[in-house]
Amino acid sequence: MLSDIFPTGWHATELAGLRPGDSVAIYGAGPVGLMAAHAAVIKGASQVLVVDTHPDRLALAEKLGATAVNAVGDAAVQKILDLTDGRGTDCGCECVGYQCCNKHGHEDNAATMNSLVASTRATGGIGVVGVFVPQDPGAASELAQAGKMPFDFGSFWFKGQQIRTGQANVKTYNRQLARLIHQGKANPAAIISHSLKLAEAPAAYGHFDKRAAGWTKVILKP
Repeated sequence: MLSDIFPTGWHATELAGLRPGDSVAIYGAGPVGLMAAHAAVIKGASQVLVVDTHPDRLALAEKLGATAVNAVGDAAVQKILDLTDGRGTDCGCECVGYQCCNKHGHEDNAATMNSLVASTRATGGIGVVGVFVPQDPGAASELAQAGKMPFDFGSFWFKGQQIRTGQANVKTYNRQLARLIHQGKANPAAIISHSLKLAEAPAAYGHFDKRAAGWTKVILKP
């Protein structure tokens, strides 16, 4: 947990500029998104909203102290605005990446980024740790195949927002996060759904890739 997902989730909140008392919307309730929610709660966020459409993952987000937003696209944005008295959150985290889907369930690499621009208040920060690739030959659109997207730059510019992104430098965070775990202030193990033998890994990856209910985080024991 300290070699990847917990530091990456923490990194998302750092990139977003989250400070104590801020509100934050986290897009994606996979392992990294859940760890971003955990990090936000630990850091003293006043309101943590997690956006996804998988009830089992959203239930884990709520157990971590977040508010679940079971919606995508404009519906998710509207729910976030409703929950923040129309202001939008102070900051937002993208924890899905280029394989995110639109309201029709089709892959749309711009979906979460444009929603974040819409649901984050003016001058707010957006942290992106979801993977976006330079090329995606199997994508449906020519833009996506070239690693590009129809990004709502006009609204982003007009609102004076900031975006920071990049892979987490795990060693920047893992010692401090380890101390939080040792002192009982953090519990990333709360999202583990299965502990399996190494020989069971192929089947486990299949369940996780299909987003099978109840498969949230798998630990393999060689």
